[in-house]
Amino acid sequence: MSTEHTGFCPVYRAIGVLQEKWVLHIVRALLNGEKGFNELARAVGGCNSATLTQRLEHLETLALISKRTEDTQGKLARSVYTLTPAGLELQSVIDAIDTWAVTHLNTPAPAPAAFSELPATDCAG
Repeated sequence: MSTEHTGFCPVYRAIGVLQEKWVLHIVRALLNGEKGFNELARAVGGCNSATLTQRLEHLETLALISKRTEDTQGKLARSVYTLTPAGLELQSVIDAIDTWAVTHLNTPAPAPAAFSELPATDCAG
């Protein structure tokens, strides 16, 4: 069944997930290996704890990351996050963005408008 009949566009859906603030920063940080919550917060930089928790829970729901809890002998349990195989596949997406940016964005520019206002009918791919 084609996407025009179902109304589902995988590109539009992927952009919706990846454009959420902090998502690609979290993925990039975890591409370097598993991290505890505080270590991840420092690696991402600038994201408040509540927002980071929300994004991590959402990425876990999407099966892009996994969370395990480590007992730290009498201290509070430590949450450790790692990318799942699906999350690791985002490396190629980040590499493609990097290659494109190096080729086409030679100078710093203002951030573009968010993609969130794209109508669902604007689907490429």
